[in-house]
Amino acid sequence: MMDEEKHLHDEWLRKRHKTWQWTLVVAALLGAAVLYLVQYKQQNALLQARADREQVAQWKAISVGRVDFDMCPTEQGSDSYVMRLVSADRYKTYKLTDLKRQALADTAQYTSLRQTYDTINAMDFEQIHEVALQDLDDQVGSKRLWSVLIYAYMVYLLVLIPIYIITGYPRGYTIERRQRSRSLLNLFRKAGMSTAMFLLGAGVATTLLPDYVARSTTADGQITEHGERKWFSGILIIVRIVLIIIGAVLLCLVASIVMTVESIGGLKDLFKKCE
Repeated sequence: MMDEEKHLHDEWLRKRHKTWQWTLVVAALLGAAVLYLVQYKQQNALLQARADREQVAQWKAISVGRVDFDMCPTEQGSDSYVMRLVSADRYKTYKLTDLKRQALADTAQYTSLRQTYDTINAMDFEQIHEVALQDLDDQVGSKRLWSVLIYAYMVYLLVLIPIYIITGYPRGYTIERRQRSRSLLNLFRKAGMSTAMFLLGAGVATTLLPDYVARSTTADGQITEHGERKWFSGILIIVRIVLIIIGAVLLCLVASIVMTVESIGGLKDLFKKCE
């Protein structure tokens, strides 16, 4: 009996066993799909930032006025962000309004912000034009960096999936040798995936919450009911979006981390076998 068990164990050690999991592959594919959509929007944002920069570059030289600190508004108008690109004068007013708001809100930085306000307020067209171009260059650079990082992560996931599957058939002796590390990785996977699915489920569940039901009585005494959206409806929408985003990001990260670790281990075993 002992010899038979030893023979079966030795045979198990020599055979290959499937260790990769569909849940991780699907999570990585979903992550790549989401990243594609995000990268597409980021590309549009980058194109818009470049168009904004070009618009600022074509400003015509005009006299730029000053805005006294006491007379400067503290709140931006509904169209201030877009209209700041129309001219140097509008951009200067936008910057000064933002600085005054920050100065009044942060007493510890009031002196520093007030000095910055006075510096910008004293700028002529050439100087404020240079400041605006630098701001727009920073925006273009930031959006370009995010676009590249998102695209790189998406490509990484797509390349990782086949590597993970190919290296996901280790022999039994490899599984036994790496049993401790696999146990810790499986614990991380289960905890991470469970948390991610809980967040996604909670986000989706908020869509099932009924609207506030209001009852009214008609002139003939009949009671009618109808749903009304109350102040907390907006909060629920924000919570729903946050939960879904965090859940999706966590799901993608857990899948990529586990797949990366498993793939590295599998590649190491393949290289050792080739040596």
